[in-house]
Amino acid sequence: MNIYPANHLPNRKVLLDNGKEYLWFSGTDYLGMGHHEGFLKYLHEGISRYGTHYGSSRNNSLRLNIYDEAELALAKFSGAPAALTVSSGMWAGQLLIRELSGLVKLAFPSALAPKIHYHYAPKVHPALWGERYVPDVLSWSDWANKTILSITESDQEDVHLLFSDSVGSPFVEDFDFSVFTSLPFNRPVFLIVDDSHGFGVLSQSGRGIYHTLSHIKQVKLLVTSSLNKAMGVPGGVILGEDKLISNMRTSPFFSGASPVPPAYMYALSSLLETNAYGLAHGTLMTNIAYAGSHLAATGLFIHKGDYPVFCSLNRELFDFLEANGILASCFSYPNAADPAVTRLVVSAWHQKEDLDRLAEVCMNFK
Repeated sequence: MNIYPANHLPNRKVLLDNGKEYLWFSGTDYLGMGHHEGFLKYLHEGISRYGTHYGSSRNNSLRLNIYDEAELALAKFSGAPAALTVSSGMWAGQLLIRELSGLVKLAFPSALAPKIHYHYAPKVHPALWGERYVPDVLSWSDWANKTILSITESDQEDVHLLFSDSVGSPFVEDFDFSVFTSLPFNRPVFLIVDDSHGFGVLSQSGRGIYHTLSHIKQVKLLVTSSLNKAMGVPGGVILGEDKLISNMRTSPFFSGASPVPPAYMYALSSLLETNAYGLAHGTLMTNIAYAGSHLAATGLFIHKGDYPVFCSLNRELFDFLEANGILASCFSYPNAADPAVTRLVVSAWHQKEDLDRLAEVCMNFK
């Protein structure tokens, strides 16, 4: 894999250390928050008020109101009853994993010393890996049907924990969670989903997958997500029922971890209040539709409708794009032995001329 050093944060374009400038179709800044004028304005205001970081525990005697305000705004935006922010999306998942035994007891108090079954979907993000993680090689739909059968045939006292991403990454896959509406109602089941690549992108205004999954009444729902992708905030969030979120607030792993810098929480709250994310999401959807209509004729990509990522296993495509002034990504993830995926990302900050150029180069490659 080639390395392209740079000292500038990309927007539509990226300037490398060697002086070459490329159109930038990579990363996960789907809504273009890295250079968003409103974001920069609110972040500057937040730094003026709170400084650059908060060197304390969230559970210290001094409590900054901005955390509660931002978490209330996140819960409202996502459609979840409650939200808890932490320092990263990875830590959001791992904090939840560490507290699972207590959450199971809290959610299903009548299940005394239950047998717990762990059901990990194929290619689930490492943020949700725990000691019981075992990779599954089935397709997602086959895994889901196998899991439903296993739950249906299990003892009623057994607890089942289902782990999945909301959308496949780096190679895009769309998952039909409605299949879980066929689960029996008399089984204790947690559905735990990492929405890092969906929060800010999926559903109306980019609210993510929580609201959609909340209609599956047979499960207790918990959703984790990075905020450092579409939302542009260096942190993570856990979404769920009030009592489950409140329980995690008392965890020593929450209390002992540094929080998101409060200036970013101020910017996040302000952007949610002014619907800046919703407006950027509208622009993103327009760009995806335009790019999709022009790239479809190439036959080069796997693409999920209304999603900003176009994928190919053709390694030569990446080299051809690079030679024509377009920088995408092509690397193995999450394991070094995984096949490299050529991944193109359309963002809210791309202009029509950028998308036209991308389509032109891809057609020339074909």
